[in-house]
Order: sequence, then structure tokens, then C-alpha cells
Amino acid sequence: MHPRAVLFATICSLFFVPSAFAENQARLIYDMPANKLEAGIEKEIRQSGEMEDVVAFINDLFRLPMPKPLDFKLGGKEGPLYDDKSNEILIPYTFIQEVRSRFRAADYSETGVSVEEATMDALTHTLFHELAHALIYIYKLPVLGKEEDAADGLASVLLIEFFEDGAEMAISAADLFDLESDDIESFEAEDFLDEHSLDLQRFYTTLCHVYGSDPAKYAYLRKETGFSEDRADLCIDEYENISRSWLFLLKPYMQQNKTNSAGTKKPQP
Repeated sequence: MHPRAVLFATICSLFFVPSAFAENQARLIYDMPANKLEAGIEKEIRQSGEMEDVVAFINDLFRLPMPKPLDFKLGGKEGPLYDDKSNEILIPYTFIQEVRSRFRAADYSETGVSVEEATMDALTHTLFHELAHALIYIYKLPVLGKEEDAADGLASVLLIEFFEDGAEMAISAADLFDLESDDIESFEAEDFLDEHSLDLQRFYTTLCHVYGSDPAKYAYLRKETGFSEDRADLCIDEYENISRSWLFLLKPYMQQNKTNSAGTKKPQP
């Protein structure tokens, strides 16, 4: 069995959910591959079963009243993104290949995490990031600050709070941001005007939240990132605030009586 098993943390009792929507579940859909490369990626993802586990986790953790099911669609040309018109989260096969290629080119397996594991970690973080956009749009959740930063925050919180070794999964996602930052040779105005924070900022912020979630266990991150003592202390406060805020906002949409339930094991890739 895959060592990164989904484990549920303590979830408070359910609030009343005022909504005229029907309750629909998240679904995983594989789009038709466009070529042999995409067909190979689809086959690998299907065989691993990990994306099915992630979507099952979402359905097990949440009850989501919405006009129609939330589809996680792998394939196509657009994305990663949440399409509010179709209520779909779109993740192209080419994105998955790009992520894998970046980790492979960086010899990521030397960190002790295989390229395949790191790719699935980053993909899961991406799915949760887009899930955040969907939840914000559908339920008109308040967002203070940049929505993209808030979505990164939820992705990290779901990994850290509900997955065994979820913090390590978030570290893989952070490392992807670091690798993506290498594409920038010089900054231009549009880099600062973009709705996303800079990739290097996303890298440090994600690691800050991992450190803040367990300063003793992840003390080494403080040294590796160069966080000052003051910044490290702020990371603890930031993670506490962001996790408390997201879980409070999502409490009305969480399933009842999910305290310390065992999640579905991920099979070996």
C-alpha cells in the first residue's frame, strides 16, 4: 500500500447549510487522450488509483450542495483551472507531463522522493488549489487578500491536516514552484501584475506553512530557507490563522461525525 494514506483529523460538528442546491458529489473524469503521450499518462494515472482516492477523500470529507456535480476532468488543452460555467476543474495531461519532466530534470529522486511520488504530490496540491476556487465561487466564501494565495493556503491545509505525510506532499508542491521560478530570467511588469504571487514567493510561503504546522519536526526548513527567528515565529502564527480560518469557513460543508475516521489507502503506483 502507498505510505501516504489519507487520515482524517478532528472535525467539529456540522453547521446548518442554508442552500437551495441539491447535494452533488465530486467526480473524476478522464478525457480522451489526444496522442500516444497523453494515452500513456492517462494509463499511468488510472493504474495508480491515486486521483480516485483524492476525489473519494473530497466526497468523504465534504457534503457539497451545488447545482450539478463538480467534475475533476483530466485531459484537454486548458488548465489547470476551475471553469465556473461548466463546474469543472480542468487538468491537462500535458500539465502532468510538464510537472514530471521538471522533477526528472532536477534529479528530484535524490531527495528521497521519487519523481512519480513528487508528481502526484504536486498534482494533488493543484487539485485542492482549484477546489478552493470552486468553493469560493459556488458558496461566495469571503476572501481577504489575493484569491490565488488563499487557494494555495487551502491546498496546504488539506494536505497537512488530513493526509499522512501531507506536509511532505506540500514540500514537493513547494519545490515545483521553485523549479518553475527558474523559467524567469528577468522580471517584467506583468509578472507583478499577475493574480498569482511569484513562484518563488509561493515556494517560500508553502514551506513557511509546513514549518508553522510543526516547528519541531520541520526545524530543518528554517535553516534551509534562511527564515529569521522572527519570520519563523510568524510562520507559526500564519499557519494557525490560515488553517483555523479555512476550517471555519468550510465547516458548514463538512460531513458530520468524521472524527478520526480512517481514510482510503492509496495503492502503490
